[in-house]
Amino acid sequence: MENYRNKVVIITGACGGIGEAIAEKFADAGATLALCDIRQDELSQTAEKCRQAGATVHSNAIDVADEAPVRGFCETVAQTFGTIDCLINTVGIVDCPGDVEELSLSMWDRTIAVNLTSAFLMAKYSVPYIKQRGGAILNIASVSGLANQEDATIYSVTKAGLLSLTRSEAIDLAKYGIRANAISPGSVETPLLEAAVDQAAQLFNRTRDEQWQVWRSQYPTQRFTSPQEIAELALFLCSERATNITGANFVIDGGLTALLPER
Repeated sequence: MENYRNKVVIITGACGGIGEAIAEKFADAGATLALCDIRQDELSQTAEKCRQAGATVHSNAIDVADEAPVRGFCETVAQTFGTIDCLINTVGIVDCPGDVEELSLSMWDRTIAVNLTSAFLMAKYSVPYIKQRGGAILNIASVSGLANQEDATIYSVTKAGLLSLTRSEAIDLAKYGIRANAISPGSVETPLLEAAVDQAAQLFNRTRDEQWQVWRSQYPTQRFTSPQEIAELALFLCSERATNITGANFVIDGGLTALLPER
């Protein structure tokens, strides 16, 4: 396992699913953690789990799409721990359906703010500290940034934008010893996926098990990705073993995007 002792790692969206799995994995690796999420109670629970694993943790419930709290959070982290080494952005909302005609402007604006602007703001206010000794930025994107689904316009737009932001960060920040990469998962076994399965089962008049099977059958591996699998890759990409990996996007989707559907 990678050693993150004396490394300060910011993780956004640290409650539940991918963010929590990443936080726990970095805690086990010895990192000092700065965790944020908009959900205070769940954030406190995640922070306590990481402390029990031996990590030093600072946490704060903020809206990462709001500039002032983001600036304050990054400043506090740097003042408390002396620096910032890694930024991992996992925040995202998926409940934003609609085509270009149906989608409201308010939903368009909010999804861009949460899924894309938040990653920009977190980088803007953490990079001045990461520059001090170099480090890494990791953005959790999605296969929806590579190929689109019906009635999911804005989600795909934001994830494609996040991949482009990652490449720009890699190019512009390389001179400071900062690397930037992305991970693009397919469906991940999280509470969000559980809720989506329930909704789809009702919509298509299927049982819950039937809906799970329909979705799993789209994947060559016949299964979804676990948050822990994403966390393992995140641990590697931010580590000293990946010092010449930057501007890259790593797909974890069970072969979904490799598959050409039958005609």
